[in-house]
Amino acid sequence: MLKIAICCGEGFASGFLSKYLAEGTVKEHLQDQVEFIFIPFYQLYDRQDEVDIALALPHIEPQIKSDTSKREYRIPIYIVPFKVVIKPKVADYLADAEDIMAMADGKGGLFCFEGESHTAIVSRLCSHREWLEEQKNKPKRKIKLL
Repeated sequence: MLKIAICCGEGFASGFLSKYLAEGTVKEHLQDQVEFIFIPFYQLYDRQDEVDIALALPHIEPQIKSDTSKREYRIPIYIVPFKVVIKPKVADYLADAEDIMAMADGKGGLFCFEGESHTAIVSRLCSHREWLEEQKNKPKRKIKLL
């Protein structure tokens, strides 16, 4: 079972999101695969052994980048893009967590998908894995030369 911390500054937004995702694990029949745990970011460093990965909300991105540059985390931390937070689905959060963990390959610290280092400009509303698949299947635009 994958244990995922949902984090933000004081925990208001992440508290609601983690509760929503925890309830969604039952609805999506994923309760044997994933557990979402609410941990305010200011507690994450001391509580990181409770989880496998942390997914942080984007409004504390500067705080996360500052903290991860000063302290060494043993778990991967991923900042969820703004638009992914808008339409949360357990399967998307689980897929992103699995893919970030594979990318981290046992290392801790801050990770992001290629091309997503600035969360504010990420336009996907689904998991990165699903978005990549959609991009492969999109018809190529033909440019007509004049």
